[in-house]
Amino acid sequence: MNMKVIVPLDFSPTSMRALKAGVEIANKIKADIRVIYVEPESTVAKGYEQTILREEADINQVLENIVDETQKEYYVEKGRFDYVIRKGNVSQEIINQSKYDNATMIVMGSHGVSGIATSWIGGNTYRVICNVSCPVLVIRHDMVYDQNFRRIAITLTSKKSSRYKVPTVAGLAKVLGASISLLGIQRTNMEAIFRSISLAIHQVEAYLKKHNIEVERTSTMRGKDFEPKLLESLNMLKADMVAIDITNTGAFLADRFRPFLINLINNSVCPVLTIPIDDTKNIVR
Repeated sequence: MNMKVIVPLDFSPTSMRALKAGVEIANKIKADIRVIYVEPESTVAKGYEQTILREEADINQVLENIVDETQKEYYVEKGRFDYVIRKGNVSQEIINQSKYDNATMIVMGSHGVSGIATSWIGGNTYRVICNVSCPVLVIRHDMVYDQNFRRIAITLTSKKSSRYKVPTVAGLAKVLGASISLLGIQRTNMEAIFRSISLAIHQVEAYLKKHNIEVERTSTMRGKDFEPKLLESLNMLKADMVAIDITNTGAFLADRFRPFLINLINNSVCPVLTIPIDDTKNIVR
């Protein structure tokens, strides 16, 4: 079965930027591309849609034009580049499409047509990230990165489950020819937690080197102010992507309010790759 990259499109500048990144990723991993447009339910989105379509009566024609134009940058041999149109709840339809297609990755914008406030990740994007079963690469319109994705950063905590995303990121790095930096993060200054994170970094570094993946840098950020330190490190590393793990715990608030995820996507200098993990399995040893 061919790999497939899904790109949700709502014609906003951010989603168009995500489409470009989706093509770049698909070219690298030799995947098909499927653009998905979901007919919006909100009046805000419909108003924006009418502005985009003021000279076009047919949404199919608009999407065909976009695909035809973008296809010039898509060079996967025998690759398929198409689009689908769905109706209903935007985030749920994207999730449903990813299941139907057994998607390898979703590449989407951080804020869509209704994402007016820059201090909060778009609601549809957030719901997709927290409920989808495949990795999601989130793009903000103002991010600057190497389109070849040569430098990837991985965040690690003291939890064992934090390491379970590593094989997925390692596989991607292998295909992209990217180096990896390991960034330990902890909210406290407790020495025991620091030692635990240091051990995790050591284990992951050994795993990556075993698979012939260059480890460019390792570091740990401690204390309540670790988030700005992390953002500064991503900038200093000139990272093209930062990978974090997402675990759906089933807890209402935990799965609907993740301040670290929100802040990272809203402020990261580079695209954020969220990877759903199963914390019942031990993968990296």
